[in-house]
Amino acid sequence: MGFRHDPEFSPLINVFPGQVATDVAAPQKPTKAPVLRLDALGREIDEHGNLVNVTKPNNLSTLKVNINKQKKEAFQILKPELDVDPEKNPHFDPDVGISKKFLRPKRMGFAFVEEGKWTKDAELIKLKSKFGEAQAKEQRAKQQQFAKARAAPDINPNLIEVGERVITKEKPKDPIPEIEWWDVPLLHSGTYNEVIDGTVAEEKLKMEKITIYIEHPQPIEPPTEPAPPPPQPLKLTKKEQKKLRTQKRLAREKDRQEMIRQGLLEPPKPKVKMSNLMKVLGSEATQDPTRLEKEIRSAAAEREQAHADRNIARKLTPAERREKKERKLFDDPNNVETIVSVYRINELSHPKARFKIDVNARENRLTGSCVISDGINVAVVEGGSKSIKRYAKVMLRRINWAEAVKEEEEDDDVEDDKPPNKCVLVWQGSVARPSFNRFYVHECMTEAAARKIFADAGVAHYWDLAVNFQDDN
Repeated sequence: MGFRHDPEFSPLINVFPGQVATDVAAPQKPTKAPVLRLDALGREIDEHGNLVNVTKPNNLSTLKVNINKQKKEAFQILKPELDVDPEKNPHFDPDVGISKKFLRPKRMGFAFVEEGKWTKDAELIKLKSKFGEAQAKEQRAKQQQFAKARAAPDINPNLIEVGERVITKEKPKDPIPEIEWWDVPLLHSGTYNEVIDGTVAEEKLKMEKITIYIEHPQPIEPPTEPAPPPPQPLKLTKKEQKKLRTQKRLAREKDRQEMIRQGLLEPPKPKVKMSNLMKVLGSEATQDPTRLEKEIRSAAAEREQAHADRNIARKLTPAERREKKERKLFDDPNNVETIVSVYRINELSHPKARFKIDVNARENRLTGSCVISDGINVAVVEGGSKSIKRYAKVMLRRINWAEAVKEEEEDDDVEDDKPPNKCVLVWQGSVARPSFNRFYVHECMTEAAARKIFADAGVAHYWDLAVNFQDDN
């Protein structure tokens, strides 16, 4: 298919009314117009049917920024990627402009296993399985020392390597100031030039800065070693403490009498009672005995009331009494030390014994667990030293374990060869923190289930200690 243009055409001349057309287009010479031929796929072909290869025009940017960018990309210097660090090359020229970021990573070579490596690893695994991690670390350190000794040249081991002496610079001392800081606000000039023979005229001082107050500067300790601590006082016996208290009381009473003698204190009123009336007052008692008796009785009632008031003032409040009792029974809560006791009981079938174990642990604020199984019974308690000590008395002294057995078993005619029921302390020690949050009593059917209770708390070794414990008694 082809398109043809009409060679003969007349240009249109727009002439407005009243306007004369001056320029008239001259007729042009007819030329042969080019023919555009396309095939069925829309490609351009020539008159013989051959495809015409037309290069697509490039998108040329007219912006100055894009033109500069195209020039930079066209004239960019490609920097080679090298396998070797150029700084180690003696023929390297830094002016070329090759950066380290263009370096290619070093190619991986073959990593050959040293002779005897697998043998050493096998020996370490054997040591770990036999002696543990600590023994394996010691053996590994010895092997490394032997390897270094073999690799090192023959050097006399008695020679001591002497390194360079490090000279430490002394700390510069603070220079002596021309004027002390506490004298600066008092002097007008701010220097000691106004001081003549240790005196200063009043007109040269700032009198408004001088007040009745004294400023004590903060004392600075001299740069010397601290003095040794004073000797600790000796521990006195009960008899010596009592004697010391008596001496102090006599000294206080002597000082009070001396102050009364000097008139600094008012002497106390005579302590008159109905029993010593005649002895204290003498002839005054017979002058007006009724008035005197009334005064004596009122003074005695006043002294009794003052005594009762002092007792009430010294009396603790309920909160203070409770705090004092807790301080006596339990340890300081700020003390982080936790003591653990592990007990083993042969027979724990009697409910009375179970109740005593549980209640005493709760009253002493102990945590832990009592596991009752068919073959063995283990009780673990955690807490302070005072509570643990009281609980140990309950477990080892107060409970009669020989009688803490069910009556059905005592009435059996068949006498078993079981040892007598008793409780023994398997282990006691301190730990960083408790493993239980309260005291529990568990009854298990098998020993595996009983051990699992301790394993869940992370203390399965308590059960193992109780199982493997052998009582010498």
